[in-house]
Amino acid sequence: MNLTDIKGIGEKTVPKLNKLGIYSTRDLIDFLPSKYWDMTHFSDLDNTQPGDYVLLSGLMFSVTKVQYIRRSMNVFKGTFLAQGRKISLSWFNAPYLREKVSPGEEYVVWGKLLENKGALCMSNPSFEAGKTGVRLSGITPIYPTKNIIAQPTMAKFIANALEKEECESLTEAVSKDIALKDAYRLAHFPADKAQAAEGRRRLNKERITAQLFAYKILKQGRSIKDKHYAKPLDVLQPLINSLPYKLTPSQLQALGEIYDDMNGREKMNRLLAGDVGSGKTIVALLAAVYAIKCGYQVAFMAPTEILARQHYATALSVLRGVGVRIGVLTGVSGAAEKREVKAAVKKGEIDLLIGTHSVIGDKIDFADLGFIVIDELQRFGVRHKSALENKAENVDVLVMSATPIPRAMALTLQGELKLSSLQPRGSMADNITTAVAGDNDLPKIYDFIHKKIEVGEQAYIVCPLVEDSDGLERISAKSLYAKLVAGVFRGVNIGLVYSGMKEELKADVMRRFYEGELKILVATTVIEVGIDCKSASVMLVLNADCFGLATLHQLRGRVGRREGLRSYCVLHTSLKKECERLESLCKSKDGFEIAQKDADMRGFGDFFGVRQSGGSGDLAKIDAELVVECRNLADKLYEEQRALALQNASVCKYLEEIKDISLS
Repeated sequence: MNLTDIKGIGEKTVPKLNKLGIYSTRDLIDFLPSKYWDMTHFSDLDNTQPGDYVLLSGLMFSVTKVQYIRRSMNVFKGTFLAQGRKISLSWFNAPYLREKVSPGEEYVVWGKLLENKGALCMSNPSFEAGKTGVRLSGITPIYPTKNIIAQPTMAKFIANALEKEECESLTEAVSKDIALKDAYRLAHFPADKAQAAEGRRRLNKERITAQLFAYKILKQGRSIKDKHYAKPLDVLQPLINSLPYKLTPSQLQALGEIYDDMNGREKMNRLLAGDVGSGKTIVALLAAVYAIKCGYQVAFMAPTEILARQHYATALSVLRGVGVRIGVLTGVSGAAEKREVKAAVKKGEIDLLIGTHSVIGDKIDFADLGFIVIDELQRFGVRHKSALENKAENVDVLVMSATPIPRAMALTLQGELKLSSLQPRGSMADNITTAVAGDNDLPKIYDFIHKKIEVGEQAYIVCPLVEDSDGLERISAKSLYAKLVAGVFRGVNIGLVYSGMKEELKADVMRRFYEGELKILVATTVIEVGIDCKSASVMLVLNADCFGLATLHQLRGRVGRREGLRSYCVLHTSLKKECERLESLCKSKDGFEIAQKDADMRGFGDFFGVRQSGGSGDLAKIDAELVVECRNLADKLYEEQRALALQNASVCKYLEEIKDISLS
């Protein structure tokens, strides 16, 4: 069915819809709301922040006359009293509304809450007379239209499309579900949040089952490998004996599990999870040496220049005398160095290539790639990992993380990603105290950092933004750096680092921090991984509510990296409602446990990185129960309804979209 078959859509509208990724009626109904304006209850001003949309009931204390600023602009203002607080209301270029507003009357007001010089304000809010809303009530879907199409118009298009679209279901053949068309209606036009959640969960069930079924079809015959690891694991014993420490029982168990995978019939897909100090890197390097001893090349990919160079240095040190030829390739490698490394890799003269995203470039060809290691899994996109895996047929894959992303957690449930978990080697995590702080606590925290600097220790201060952004009441790294240098930390050597900096400048700032020249490092989450400064004892995360628990745990791991150094992680938030979530980090120091909590709170995301337009926020999260249910449905379809399922439009779409996507 063509888009122009939908009532209201003409030839001139089609290009606008195309800009939003909408080319068919199915694309149109799959264009889900990015959020819902909930006007089913009044907002609590104590738990809102500038930028939030709020519904308030209160008294209009005063109203001005219409003032003409210039010929093309006029405004009238009101002072609104709600929950004991004054809010300044402004209506621009709407003089006809003035006669509908009277001082001393009660109104319901809806709009975006802003702050100007400490005072609350709203611009062009919607309103109606009375203590309760009639027009301002219920749930309103908001679509990610990028101002290309008006919200009410998009809602009408979708409603009209739902009348004509057949909405063929895949799961109804093997499961008793509500009709797919009804699920779309609930997702687009819910009466309350419960209905929106019900509809979106049903749609997620349909989508994930189709994805898993499609992957199951594509996987057949593709995962049976022809690689042979003919040597026993004992070939690693001399290297293990040369280490300056004994491997822990969990490290030995993980190494055995990796060996079993390598010698299995299907390609290895394994997650090595473990906190700082648990020894993930040495396990990965031992597995790499085993693959090399069996005649294969190994690629080791890290997310940052700093971490890649750190792994390279570790490999040179640990593998000295083992006969392994090691190369390094990153974005800042010189042109001549890149040419030399690429040529050596292609000829098989480099056994172990360590690098950043550079190792997945089109011009990187391996002589015989057999094993890849991807460190800090959460920092890579699905297609990055797939691009590296596609360098060879049925390459074995080991991914590592202290705090696996929710999607990886889902894949362990789904059975496509096996898990090895390492126990901490020492007690460094016990040396870190975690606390949650509010705005009023910041002066005391800065005083505390001063005292730590005076005794030779260092501190990180992490911000959610690089630069200030209009409408976002968030602390940015650049503005904070300027304030600290001129204010509370005047005279203290402070560094600034963020992802957009040139690599050379970033590396220089980090070097100065390592060497102790810089006492405070103001940064974004660019320091989340690969930073190992032994004298850093304080981690202050500003607007910590902006980050997931996994990211916060990774940031916490940047301090307490010297045995016996008492360290502190302070999570700042201006939102009372976020304190409970952040407090969970104070109670837990186990990365895998925190990853599980993060998955419970955020949902499991999209297995394949193939997303429909729109997003559900906290609604209808993909949880562990849904993952298992979809896996079972996909298995049942494969066994009982394979031919029928292969005709399903969603399955056909995913067969094309995920043919080069890996589930690792």
